[in-house]
Amino acid sequence: MLLKVKWEDFKSEVDEYISDGKSLMDKYKTSRTEDELNELKDAKLTWENSVINFVKTSFEPENINFAYDFKEHRGYNTGFKLNVAQLTKNTIQALKGEVDGLKSYLKMLSIADAVISPDGVDLEERGNFDTEAKLNLILSKLYELYPDGKYYSIKWILEGNGIGLDTYNEDFDFAKMLEIRGYVDVMAAKNTNAKLTLEGKLNIEQARKAKVTDYSKISDSEEELKTLIAKVLKEVNKLGIGQQIIFDEFDELRNDIPNLDKKSFGQLLKAKLYDLVTAKAFDKAIASDVFKQFTDQVLSF
Repeated sequence: MLLKVKWEDFKSEVDEYISDGKSLMDKYKTSRTEDELNELKDAKLTWENSVINFVKTSFEPENINFAYDFKEHRGYNTGFKLNVAQLTKNTIQALKGEVDGLKSYLKMLSIADAVISPDGVDLEERGNFDTEAKLNLILSKLYELYPDGKYYSIKWILEGNGIGLDTYNEDFDFAKMLEIRGYVDVMAAKNTNAKLTLEGKLNIEQARKAKVTDYSKISDSEEELKTLIAKVLKEVNKLGIGQQIIFDEFDELRNDIPNLDKKSFGQLLKAKLYDLVTAKAFDKAIASDVFKQFTDQVLSF
């Protein structure tokens, strides 16, 4: 499954749907009449259908599983006669579940390189990963998902990053290996799910500090670097995310070029991209793509 549209555009559209869902909840949270309840149900159904159609058709092949997973968040009929106020509350609660589900779906997609940005990674290389490399990738992706404290599917993390399972329960085996090392907590359900422990988080951070970046492929030409900066800013502007902070950071980088060697330029670029991600001016996928344009290497977060 591949995303047919740009990740930034897809994320922006889904964020709009999330905002619309929240607006519906706010609009009808004090409703007390049957007419208002029916309006809420109709608006909710229209919103749901729009979300399902957009997400389903944004992938190649169409993501037909999304509709089923999304509908799992809907409310259920208990068989009891409920008053309008309780029915309204239940409907809004079901809508909240769907909004939260959309948020989680975006989070999961954000770490699926083979789905949202296959050109930004070497999928052939990943297909040849040995066991240790696969374990490191799982840890790295769980690190990106770490702050919310939820459990995530190991199978999805692997397949979403271009790595198939060699055996039926290999995802469980990977999770248990990492659990024995103290790096993850495991929850076995329909799929094997895991979340990073504090020890696992520390392991990733120490490994990243020790990793040496190769800056040798950065251009020696000041003009080429300035041209590439102009190209990046043009792309950023075209995406509609051209915040002033981005232009300010790259202006400083461009002005410093005459005083920097390759390594110093690369280190400064990396620092600025980390700052832009922290400031939420860039998401990680865009920052990594920008870094690769200058260095031919993927920037890890």
